[in-house]
Amino acid sequence: MFGLLILAVVSALVLWLSWRIFRGGRALRKRGVRTQAKCVNIAGGPNGNFTLTIEFTADGGQGVRTTVAPFGVPPVRPGGLLGVVYDPREPVNVSTPDRVGNGRVALCFVVVSATALLLTAGLIALNVLALVLD
Repeated sequence: MFGLLILAVVSALVLWLSWRIFRGGRALRKRGVRTQAKCVNIAGGPNGNFTLTIEFTADGGQGVRTTVAPFGVPPVRPGGLLGVVYDPREPVNVSTPDRVGNGRVALCFVVVSATALLLTAGLIALNVLALVLD
């Protein structure tokens, strides 16, 4: 029973994360706006990847400062321009155009983790029912 609870928690976490990734990418695919962002900083991570801090002006004139990552090799240096796609409803939802993708991988994770969560919940319910009936 404890193993089922762990599987349910892991499935719920994967479902939540993959749904967020799918929705963020979907927003960029549907209504994303392309623009040029200025790289203001590059930070190296412990795993050898880099995170870029970028600034750009959204269509409404709002200044946006956010990060994009991970990069094995930074595509620009501080002060350089980087092509990005952002969601006008949530301008900090930013990616590079080559990373927007079609969402199939995230959607597969959503479906598989939701199925695992439903099956696990059913098995937990059966175990609880069996304990009650004994």
